[in-house]
Amino acid sequence: MTEANIKISVITPSIRPKGLEIVRECLLNQTFKDFEWLVDINWTGKHDLNASFNRLIKRANGELVIFLQDYIKIAPEGLQRFWEAYQRETKLYTAPVGKSKKEDYSDVIWDWRKNNYSEVGGTFWEIDWACAPKRILYDIGGFDETLDQYWSCDNVNIGYRLQLKGYKFENIDNPAVAFDHDAFEEHPFRKDYHPNFNNERMQAFERGLTIDYLKKVV
Repeated sequence: MTEANIKISVITPSIRPKGLEIVRECLLNQTFKDFEWLVDINWTGKHDLNASFNRLIKRANGELVIFLQDYIKIAPEGLQRFWEAYQRETKLYTAPVGKSKKEDYSDVIWDWRKNNYSEVGGTFWEIDWACAPKRILYDIGGFDETLDQYWSCDNVNIGYRLQLKGYKFENIDNPAVAFDHDAFEEHPFRKDYHPNFNNERMQAFERGLTIDYLKKVV
């Protein structure tokens, strides 16, 4: 497939490469074929999730970026549903993800989006399984790499910044199932969670702070 044919770029930053096989099998079975899968495994012992997202976005050839976490199982029509939603209206879309501790997914607990298909706020946009037009990610300068001083809050931060710019978010019926974060591999950065730092950053963006970690026109 040439770059000109690629409509979707699926991006998966990962510190748990064992979980990539589940994603690979699901992507091989997708009904939508005009996509590429970009993976960034950068296990250095440091958390650099936001920088990893930016590296992948800069490599992306598709006009629609789909965020897909490792250890997640998606339906064969998963990419198709995001693409069709994007064709109806240019928004940022997210979908419910159920978490399971068992390999047969027999104990799935669904997140709050399961029966709530409607417009959502930027701080509730979950990028475990979501999509965004690439040009919009460039419009706000990408993910906030300053957050990599600590851990997480990446989805809240970028969602809030997109909302400040006037972009809209919607939850759609496109469910996926994930192994719980700590079910098979203990999360190495859980202890470094620092939501107050993210709140301080969002207040700075409210006051007019801008960033540009992508530095390229698309």
